[in-house]
Amino acid sequence: MEWIYPILGKQKCLPFYLSGIGIAEPEYHVKREDGLVSHQFLYTRSGRGNLHVAGGSYILEKGSLCYLGPGIPHEYYPLEENHWTTCWIVFRGEYLTEMMKGLGFIDFAYEKDAVNEKIEKLFHQLLGAAKDPLYGDEYCSVLIYEYIMSIRQTMMEHKKYSGLGDKDILQHAVIYMNENYASDITLEELAEIGGVTKQHFCRVFKEQMKMRPMEYLARRRMASARNLLLTTTKSIAEIGEAVGYDNPTYFGMVFKKYEGITPTDCRKRHGTSLTW
Repeated sequence: MEWIYPILGKQKCLPFYLSGIGIAEPEYHVKREDGLVSHQFLYTRSGRGNLHVAGGSYILEKGSLCYLGPGIPHEYYPLEENHWTTCWIVFRGEYLTEMMKGLGFIDFAYEKDAVNEKIEKLFHQLLGAAKDPLYGDEYCSVLIYEYIMSIRQTMMEHKKYSGLGDKDILQHAVIYMNENYASDITLEELAEIGGVTKQHFCRVFKEQMKMRPMEYLARRRMASARNLLLTTTKSIAEIGEAVGYDNPTYFGMVFKKYEGITPTDCRKRHGTSLTW
């Protein structure tokens, strides 16, 4: 087992700086209810572990790698006692969080078979540089950036890192909502379509669409309802049912929330006076 926690001070002026690095042999049970202050990369060198994060469970076996952002609650532990070895780094930087998000690392990322020879080499270079208290800081800063970009490149190739995967996660779910908006759609269904946990799906959706999934669904329903109000002679109750609302009163409340006007007034403004 080899751990290094540099004395932090002058490093804070660097764009990236190491707050810890180590080889845990064996890795032990870690539970962080409030997450870490730093960003973390952790990969499995041998054995198997289990990671719980973002409402999901992930097997960390040889070659697998995960990213954990600051403040993300998580827990991991060996599946066989004393038979799990990990290589980890924790790092910080004044503008690092925004940069990581821009690169696609949002809260959490995981990939099987992600660790290659280059990533292993960079890790050991970082470990060596961290042992130099006089001149290692600047070299670590350079290596951290190279380490991040190498991991990103590997995850891009697997199409699983957040920045690229977000579109894949959302594409089929959004199509499904647009085609089945009148059905009783649940978050569980949408997350399953996206192939992720419900919590992760909601985070990705809000990040990309700037609204929650159920808000998008409601807005999609209201757009269709407005079209029906203005182009058909169906009653408001029939239109509400056609877009997924069995209760006409509730439909009216939702319509006013998003359109700023009741269904009846919407029709009146266009010369139609059909009511409930």
